[in-house]
Amino acid sequence: MCCNKFLIYLIWTNAVLSLLFSSTVADPLDCPSCDCGETGKEATTLSSFVTQLSGEEGDQGLSGMPGGKGARGPIGIRGSQGPPGSNGPQGHSTASAPMTSCSALRRSGFHQNGMYKIKPSTFSSEIEVYCDMEVDGGGWTLVAGVHENNIGGKCTLGDNWSDNSFDQSDSNSWSNTRTFGNVDSVTSGDYKNSAYFNLPANDVMVWHVPNDNLLSEWSNQAFLKYYTNNSFLTQYGGSLQDLYANNFPMKRQEKTSSGLSVEPILEMLNKSFTAVRETIPNFHQYKYDGLGRRFGVMHIASGGKMYSSGNYVSVRSGSESSWNPVIYGEILAVHDTYTVSNNAKKHPFTTLMYIENSDGAEATYDLKVEGQSYIYYRTPASRKYGQHATYHGGIRLKNYNMKYRVFNIFKGKGHPSICEVHYVIYNVKEWNSKISDEENFYQPVEWTAGVRQIKNHMRVSGNPRNILLGYTLFSRIKSRIVKPSELEKTLKYMLQLISKYNPNEGIEPMTNMLYDSSDDICNMITEFNYYPYDGRETRFGTGMTNIDNGGNFMYSMYKGGSKVHTRAGDGNYHVVVYGETYTGNPAYDVSSIMSHPFVTLMHIDNPGGVVPFFDIMVVSSTNAYDSGSSSSYDGDLTLGDFRMKYKTYNVYETGRLGNVHASISEVYFVVYNLKLWKSVIGADEQDFFKPIQWGGTDRNGAYFRSTLKYFTNSMRLSGNPRNVIFGYSLFSRTDSHPPLAGQVEAAMTIMLETISKFDPTNGLGCSRLEESAVTPVQFHTGSSQDVANSIPPTQRLDTTAGYLQLRAVSPEGLPFAMCPGVKTEGCSPSTVCIGGINSLKDNAEACGDFTGYAGVPGDKPTETEPDGKAHSLKDVDSSILIFTRDRHSTTTS
Repeated sequence: MCCNKFLIYLIWTNAVLSLLFSSTVADPLDCPSCDCGETGKEATTLSSFVTQLSGEEGDQGLSGMPGGKGARGPIGIRGSQGPPGSNGPQGHSTASAPMTSCSALRRSGFHQNGMYKIKPSTFSSEIEVYCDMEVDGGGWTLVAGVHENNIGGKCTLGDNWSDNSFDQSDSNSWSNTRTFGNVDSVTSGDYKNSAYFNLPANDVMVWHVPNDNLLSEWSNQAFLKYYTNNSFLTQYGGSLQDLYANNFPMKRQEKTSSGLSVEPILEMLNKSFTAVRETIPNFHQYKYDGLGRRFGVMHIASGGKMYSSGNYVSVRSGSESSWNPVIYGEILAVHDTYTVSNNAKKHPFTTLMYIENSDGAEATYDLKVEGQSYIYYRTPASRKYGQHATYHGGIRLKNYNMKYRVFNIFKGKGHPSICEVHYVIYNVKEWNSKISDEENFYQPVEWTAGVRQIKNHMRVSGNPRNILLGYTLFSRIKSRIVKPSELEKTLKYMLQLISKYNPNEGIEPMTNMLYDSSDDICNMITEFNYYPYDGRETRFGTGMTNIDNGGNFMYSMYKGGSKVHTRAGDGNYHVVVYGETYTGNPAYDVSSIMSHPFVTLMHIDNPGGVVPFFDIMVVSSTNAYDSGSSSSYDGDLTLGDFRMKYKTYNVYETGRLGNVHASISEVYFVVYNLKLWKSVIGADEQDFFKPIQWGGTDRNGAYFRSTLKYFTNSMRLSGNPRNVIFGYSLFSRTDSHPPLAGQVEAAMTIMLETISKFDPTNGLGCSRLEESAVTPVQFHTGSSQDVANSIPPTQRLDTTAGYLQLRAVSPEGLPFAMCPGVKTEGCSPSTVCIGGINSLKDNAEACGDFTGYAGVPGDKPTETEPDGKAHSLKDVDSSILIFTRDRHSTTTS
């Protein structure tokens, strides 16, 4: 029985394992440990015994298993590196401890590329690394590799450098001490070892190696090898980890002016506008007056029944005869002695005016707030709704002083109350503030004495220097007054926040800090009223500052406004905000300038020509009723290789009853250059610039040619245009006559001459090199010209080969860890740099290891040639190997 039980056990549990390994064992029936009384039988193989029981079919089924084992071939490949690796043990056997680096090994006499064991620091573990012993004397330690496993994926799990899902802090793989990947598979997966942060280094080397190459072939297959030899890393802590963690952090930075920008063109145009206006007799310099009120600013128009027209903020210095309106959400720097910023769209609204006045030349500075309360708008004068109250106070916090003056309107029959707080902050020691008479230097010039028309005007005098002038708006629901005790507590908290900043470093950080603390501030006021920022809301849409009335009644241009819209293809229209730049569409950017004449410029990049057409639409209403005339004419200008086409729409003689309304002359234009700009305008140069709607509309926007009361003009560029400037400008005459065709031609000629001085494909204003570590490189394999040829064509004007740039930053503030072989001043660093951060939430296109290497739809790169914004397929299918060399010099032996 003993042997029978043992036999069953072997059959059911060991037969398969024995066959897998082709084992031959003694006859299970020869069981000396069992007292079975059966001995002397001949030896029998287990396999033959099982065959007798289960037949040939059983052997057939098991024969496939060894194939599965063979799938582990990579381990076998690694074993083939044994011969070069044999040098390592010989060296180690004579040393009391492992070498610290490949450089140390090189100095000890090791000359072959390959795998070695090192111990970078006293506290680190021994690791196996790849050493290059040839380039510039050798001694290079492979510390990292960047491999794009899915060019279409964005921060997928395999993108170890950009995917920080494993770390919920601000840390990322470029700046932390996390390791990943295998050294022998660097060309098929991301890799980082502890030498990246543990090994002191002074220089960096980069290899470009085609994907999926064997370790033994890396050096031979690398088509680019370049290195630094100036010890630049010693300036940044001596390792790449130190550089990214402590010097150039891989975190979002402040945004700058947009790339591929037309802003410089607008600035130059503005300088030429005096000459432009001189071409139009009686040019009417219309006001930028928002909703037809006194100032052309974004403002709180109603504030949830707070205002009927008001809360206009403006500033000036003593030498300025006119006021400067504050545009909500923007920085105002119209004068060299002060700067103004505010925190629009947060509560409470706050404007800060930092007065530097470095030479004390300006005697006074003013901040004025005007408006009308809702009580004025809704309550007859005979009804005695509403009360007002004024008080003032002072707060001292160490060396910081705040003086404030408060105006309240409350008990307005349920309308939210108004609490305007004006204040000045100074610090004689830390800020070096200069004030003449501390008791009297801050006084009201005008102060409201009622509940309807509001005009509060505060002044600092005595040639002040290095002080902060401010205004904040509080409000409570149900028309209740803001309690003085609550307000003082709130102002003290704001002073504490402001005291943390030095205004000499810029006013915007202060504004941002108040913005971030807005909820805490509002919570200090019982029943705070979160008034809406509705100053841009008009009949035709939201999100605009517009020309609404354009002057006094005698010279009225518009009654309901002139609104400018742009769009790409069949997308939604974008409403142009006067004086701002929009870059939300990758095919174009648009900006405008509030000068005379007003100009909007749309730079159409349209990479790959994927967008078929672009539109500019202007929606307007006028004071014309049953009078007035309209006319249109076209023009075509040539300046060298530059061409301009334009189309004009005029509305004039619209006044009645003896009133003269200024005329309207809308000019739409396109500028292109087939040679210098490489403009693409489609097959038909005569018809690619056409109106799709022209002239009058009814109140609902339906097309109705005969009316002058409402009109909509929409011009279209078709034919998949690329590298062109699409524009709109507004002329006007005070005498209600339209500009003559020759006058418009003269004005547009000046504008064409100005525009022709710029190349909109050149990434104007995007350089952020000062925010990067940039160093030249030397080439061992390949050349600087080879790198230059690999740069995508659209980036070549802004990208220079022969450098290594670490932590490039886009205009949007997104960082990219490394620009291999180049430095870039362009607007799209993702196209030439690697290692974007995890930006999936708001900008997926900037996320991934090779973030923008694939280009955009329509790009057609080949195996060796880039196209548009795309790298060649060879670049996309290669890995970047990163080496460092420690501080000890290495010489060839």
